[in-house]
Amino acid sequence: MLHCYRVSSLLFLLLLAASVSAHVEMKEPPPRHSQFSKFYLDNDDVDYNMKSPLGPIVGYPCRNFKAGPTQGTMVAGHPFHVQFDGIATHLGGDCQFAVSYDNGTSFAVIWDKLSSCFLDTTEGGYNVPVPDTIPAAKKAIFAWTWINGMGSREYYMNCADVRIENYGHQEPLTAHELLVVNQPGKPTV
Repeated sequence: MLHCYRVSSLLFLLLLAASVSAHVEMKEPPPRHSQFSKFYLDNDDVDYNMKSPLGPIVGYPCRNFKAGPTQGTMVAGHPFHVQFDGIATHLGGDCQFAVSYDNGTSFAVIWDKLSSCFLDTTEGGYNVPVPDTIPAAKKAIFAWTWINGMGSREYYMNCADVRIENYGHQEPLTAHELLVVNQPGKPTV
């Protein structure tokens, strides 16, 4: 009887561990409170649940995390490498990559990866095109969002604090707004 209890407890723990590490999170640039950021590790301020979707407690934008230190530099006209960690890609879905200059009040999408997100990554990530005329900023937010392609339509978001460099011609960023769904007051898909 005791042996059955131990086996079933072990199976439960293995299933729990698999479900916690099952989805996907942005690894590079390291998002706010990420285990992949030396700053958050050193300050013992890591959220080990970054692969979970947004919901009533973990909210929009940026999982309700406040700004942190710069974790990467985007350069106008050069691809920005974004890498992911996780295994359950739910048959792809829709990803958007966006920037915010106003601490997350609004986001401008710089690249859409519709339908096939994660199904064609290069070494676990994408080289996100950065517009030639993107405005420079000492502090901006780079955001990745994902609506999974299979199962419950969940909404995932990670945000990294970045610097944006542009030593050439700059114009106001004209791009479509980030699609936000399955959040309070937003459409449901």
